[in-house]
Amino acid sequence: MGIRSYSTSEANNIQLGQAGYDYVTNATVNSDTYVAITALDACTVTAVSSDTDVWDSLSTIEVPAGCTIYGRWSSVTIGSGDFAIVYRG
Repeated sequence: MGIRSYSTSEANNIQLGQAGYDYVTNATVNSDTYVAITALDACTVTAVSSDTDVWDSLSTIEVPAGCTIYGRWSSVTIGSGDFAIVYRG
């Protein structure tokens, strides 16, 4: 599914994470598609891309506190002792 597969409304909803969020610490979430990750403290993040035409998977990266990263992932893992909000697409 490439970026041009979405209607304008769908694309806006996806980028804004309007399907809700999960508060995650030391866990993996994989029951939804996730479109943004906000680090509440410095976090270790691993994420599996659900749309490799546009976004790559993340292989254990450090995200500084307060930063938000965007993508489209089928699974997100937040490291031990780390806190993040993971937004559903």
